[in-house]
Amino acid sequence: MEESPYKLSSILLGHSSDVRAVATFKDGSLVSTSRDKTARLWKPNETNTEYSESVVLKGHTNFVSSVCVLNPSERYPEGFILTGSNDNNICIYKPGDQEPLHIVKAHQNTVCNLRTGNEEGTFLSSSWDLTAKLWHIDQPDQPQLTLTSHTAAVWCVADLPTGIIVSGSADKTVIAWNRNGTILHKFSGHTDCVRGLCVIKEDEFLSCANDAVVRHWSITQGICLGMYCGHTNYVYGIASTFLSGGSQVVTSGEDRTVRIWRNGEVHQTLTLPAQSVWCVDLLPNGDIVTGASDGIIRIFSANPNRYADPKTLHQYDESVAKTKLNAEQELGGIKISDLPDVKALQQPGQRDGQTKMIRDGDSVKAYSWSQSQKKWEHVGDVMGASGGSPATSGKQLHNGIEYDYVFSVDIQDGVPPLKLPYNIGEDPWCAAQKFIHDNDLSQLFLDQVANFIVKNSQPGPVLNTEAQFADPFTGGNRYIPGSGAPARTVTNNIKPPSTSSSNTSVSQSYIPHSTYLKLEQANLPAIIDKLQEFNKKFGDSIHTVPEDQLNSFVKLMCNPDREAGRTPSTEVLRALLDWPNNSVFPALDVARLAVLRPDVNLKLCDERLLSIVRRHLKSDAIPANQMLTFRLLANMFCHDKGEVLSLQYRDELLKAILDLPSFGSKNNQVAIATYMLNLIVALNKSNDTPGKKSALNVMFTILPLMSEPEAVFRALVGLGTILAATQDPNDRNELITAVRESESALTVLRTMSESSTDLPVQSKLADCSKQIIDLII
Repeated sequence: MEESPYKLSSILLGHSSDVRAVATFKDGSLVSTSRDKTARLWKPNETNTEYSESVVLKGHTNFVSSVCVLNPSERYPEGFILTGSNDNNICIYKPGDQEPLHIVKAHQNTVCNLRTGNEEGTFLSSSWDLTAKLWHIDQPDQPQLTLTSHTAAVWCVADLPTGIIVSGSADKTVIAWNRNGTILHKFSGHTDCVRGLCVIKEDEFLSCANDAVVRHWSITQGICLGMYCGHTNYVYGIASTFLSGGSQVVTSGEDRTVRIWRNGEVHQTLTLPAQSVWCVDLLPNGDIVTGASDGIIRIFSANPNRYADPKTLHQYDESVAKTKLNAEQELGGIKISDLPDVKALQQPGQRDGQTKMIRDGDSVKAYSWSQSQKKWEHVGDVMGASGGSPATSGKQLHNGIEYDYVFSVDIQDGVPPLKLPYNIGEDPWCAAQKFIHDNDLSQLFLDQVANFIVKNSQPGPVLNTEAQFADPFTGGNRYIPGSGAPARTVTNNIKPPSTSSSNTSVSQSYIPHSTYLKLEQANLPAIIDKLQEFNKKFGDSIHTVPEDQLNSFVKLMCNPDREAGRTPSTEVLRALLDWPNNSVFPALDVARLAVLRPDVNLKLCDERLLSIVRRHLKSDAIPANQMLTFRLLANMFCHDKGEVLSLQYRDELLKAILDLPSFGSKNNQVAIATYMLNLIVALNKSNDTPGKKSALNVMFTILPLMSEPEAVFRALVGLGTILAATQDPNDRNELITAVRESESALTVLRTMSESSTDLPVQSKLADCSKQIIDLII
């Protein structure tokens, strides 16, 4: 009888950020951990294949990065859940409890892996502090053993039935340890960070790494028995189970796939609609559990009785197909067709280590400038290379540790740039202080470096790191569409009124919101440079502007304060907006700034501009142009003419949002959410109830699909404003009923309201969600 393939069984929604680790109980329950600072216990439903969230585990103050479980036993009848975090602690819970039974001050850095030990009541931990530890649940404050020989972060640890402990590290080695802490073997072979381990026999285990390879090791012989090759980028997760006739292994990685291996060969490949599949585990019934960068847990089954219904399977396949297509056409929001070809390598680099993405046919290659060799060196193929690297994965590694950003900072000419690592959610001043201490810099630089982190820790295209940020010492930067108006730097445009005395559950009130948000930050010199570059390229009187006029024209056009007697020519701007799609982005950037001037808004906001908008809101338009167009639409509301035009075509523009294949990068999401919020403010001003209903329906669609916190926050403020600012009781009740009946909206509101964090944007999300919940109850 032919074996059935694995297919999607169920989708578990609840986390608001990356799911970094999963672990399973023998009864089929599972635990997930996330960058949203929570862990969640999920219980299987008795009536179907779905799972229900049982409890949200709290207690950590930073990302929850690892988890393991101790199954119930005669000695420990309830069992335990253990979670590790970037707060350096391990939390121990009884299943069903929300608060930890113990908080263990375990390590000096992130606890990146936890594993159940073979002896009852034992577990192991590994950390970025270069150590691994063995613990007993009865003595949680004192490790039984500390292992210290790795020279970089210890990413993973496992316990073999023979009593041997193995650990894998960013130093590219795996070490086998005796129970007394002495080294039995040191295994070499991986060429990059070792990220995961799993035991497949009493004396054999597997390791996976950032080199995209899985290796099979023998403890008895002290050698590598073979390699599993199939992944095309970092391999993050690995798990195994025993079958008649051999073992089944599952792996997950940065190539968006889960791979199912039978006896060293790929048996099946599952592609997910998320870039990073961080973790994978196996349920007792053989189903596969995955956690990914989109915050979703997915379960796959080879039992047709546990497959999702046909509609869900079809929607899932469509989502995978769209993700794959977008990945083939884009890298970090950049169209591959827009990348330079090999001719760009004829120009020398600006500094040692500078990287460039080069289009080579249908593929993209990464090059790095070697100052000593005076040439560009090929460092890998981008997404789809045979093996991963920091250049090709989109993940930033520094000293074997993973960061959201690793900036290159030039402190002076002739000196190699220093590396400044930073994670979103970290205190910029603490990161700046550590950078100053590690590099023996003057304390006078503290505020300068901290403000640099705040300014530059924003979403941007992945990999093309050639000065895509403003250097805090040299001030160097480069123009990238959208980079002049980073998403998080304008959050103070939504200012909370005074603390509400009537609602003790929400500390600040963000709704209703009554003023338009302006997206007005820009790097004008960089925009002008790019306009001049394209202006020279076209070389005809129809599409060009006299070079000596361009600089003054842009500065005047982008000055929000109207100068007496000086209204810039909108016809010149219209000529720029008629440039080809792959060159028009600086003109769109000028237009979104220009409409903040009342005189330009009056002359520019008409049917002709709307035709430009339609061109760049098509589903197949360049994402950067879509993002700049939504910024333009958001800014148009700030004066009467643009406000009237936007309201007149509200239905067409809302439909354009629903027709988008995805909401794109973080910058795109913030632009869309800002447009939606400004539209809602305008609908309230005009008391347009049908328009509010249309906007509300779009909100129900976009809210669950947005991953950028600031975008989610603005969307929530818009949702709350629709409800809170509607005066007619009947209309208000109708809108509230629509929210109550929207499962997608309620899921987002519940998730956000439960977030317990000191991170400002997450606190705003929680407060705003609670206030909306109070409105609809």
